[in-house]
Amino acid sequence: MYIFLKIFLGTIGFLSVSLFLIFFSLTIKFIFFSDPAIGREILNYESICGFENTTSLANEKCQNLMTIYWLLVVGFIFFIISLITIYPFFKMSKKKIKN
Repeated sequence: MYIFLKIFLGTIGFLSVSLFLIFFSLTIKFIFFSDPAIGREILNYESICGFENTTSLANEKCQNLMTIYWLLVVGFIFFIISLITIYPFFKMSKKKIKN
């Protein structure tokens, strides 16, 4: 049971860490290296996705902003999962049997 639990926690933990890093790099890519620059306007949702803005540039900025928000949410979830699974993976040790 110890080996199964250790392998399970390790697999889930390292998979979630790798997914967190992928989502973090995608977030950085969308913030700083996307075609319509959105780096300084991340917290200004109303001016980018407001009802008056119907141009294609505003729609593309709005799509990038929504993508950034979702990447942050999913990245945070994978970060929490990695913390929950990696810590017990490294702290777990086999019980010693006393004779």
